[in-house]
Amino acid sequence: MAPKRPAGRSTLPRDEARGRYVEMGQLAALQQIKRDSEALDRRSIAVGPFARLDANDVAERDGKTRGVISHLFGSQSAFQVETMARALDAGDWIEQLEFPAPADHPDAGAWVEALFAAESARGPQRGARPKVDYAALWALWLSTVPYGLWSERVSKPSMEEQGQWIERLEREFGAAIEHFGLRLREGVTLTDLAGAASSLIEGAWLNQCLTPPDDTFLRRSGRLLWNGATEPA
Repeated sequence: MAPKRPAGRSTLPRDEARGRYVEMGQLAALQQIKRDSEALDRRSIAVGPFARLDANDVAERDGKTRGVISHLFGSQSAFQVETMARALDAGDWIEQLEFPAPADHPDAGAWVEALFAAESARGPQRGARPKVDYAALWALWLSTVPYGLWSERVSKPSMEEQGQWIERLEREFGAAIEHFGLRLREGVTLTDLAGAASSLIEGAWLNQCLTPPDDTFLRRSGRLLWNGATEPA
């Protein structure tokens, strides 16, 4: 077999060559995520920021050495996997949610604005200090979202939590509709309303990761959504 000839110098302009290799790099990153995702479903491994979690650093925060984590979890990798699993399954936080009570507001519009203002405050805040709460775990979950394209281990708990949240919103919206003497417009269901509200809220949270939070957007958008879904009984 003849020896492979070395590739010749690229004839592309510098900017085009840079763009070509950046695109190749992007594809390589996506392919690596796909490989990691498939490996994650075959065995327990940590991905994203969890794969960089350092047992030494964590133990030092408690005045201990890495040995305590090895004793409790067996290895650093097992500790990374369990930390990731708990971050991906935040269903307990959904059950603890407290929504504004319809009886505390003079009309449905005021209640809806209070609900969406509270949801804005519950989301991530740009510049906030890292701490373990729902907003921070939600932001941490974003780092694993690409893996959910190919991994059931990531997508399954995420979708279960989403379903749990929508059920909570359905109950809250249903109680408010009854309290204020309204009904859903023809062709609209509580699941439709709750699903649209969930998507609206999380879309605003994405912005709040990058810009100062402003509940005006959610309050007004939420009221538009509510008015489009309900009418007097």
